[in-house]
Amino acid sequence: KSEWNLVEFSMRSYKDTGTFVVGGVDNIMALLDDHIVKTQTMRGSPFIKPIESTCRKWEERLKYSLSLIEEMIACQKNWMYLEPIFSSDDIKKQLPSESKRFQGVNSLWRKIMRDCSINPKFMFHAKEEKGLDEKFIQSNKKLEDIMKGLADYLETKRLCFPRFFFLSNDELIEILSQTKDPRAVQPHLNKCFEGINQ
Repeated sequence: KSEWNLVEFSMRSYKDTGTFVVGGVDNIMALLDDHIVKTQTMRGSPFIKPIESTCRKWEERLKYSLSLIEEMIACQKNWMYLEPIFSSDDIKKQLPSESKRFQGVNSLWRKIMRDCSINPKFMFHAKEEKGLDEKFIQSNKKLEDIMKGLADYLETKRLCFPRFFFLSNDELIEILSQTKDPRAVQPHLNKCFEGINQ
């Protein structure tokens, strides 16, 4: 257990968002896997009786911690993808319900990251009573719904203008998020129309 007192999140600021993202989780996950195996080995020992309940509780906490970090990383990945999209006013107007859902996830993400940057000790946050695991599970469900809504929206735009099928989702989002700037379309014209470079 004492090993975990030294384990901290590696927090780094993310672009110009004013918030943080978590880095260096591979080491934490490897340590969690290692300790879960060790704890399960200890529980298989015939000499475990005096500390069996303590060992079982510790194993449950390690498994909870592993689940928490997996949900956190999944949330971070989707948040990092969607954050620049929903910081565009044009996209907010075109996808109001998805934008509202994203703002809820965004404010929760920012709060948790602020807390993690103030106290980066991993085990401080990996307490079941804090309920972070459940918050991330709910956030991940919302982010999946947002991604589905975004994909449906892009599909309708492609059906309206079939040349958009030649563009990737990211390129199409870039065009749609800058509707007031016709020059934003120029880098993508050669994919939409053969023989046009500018």
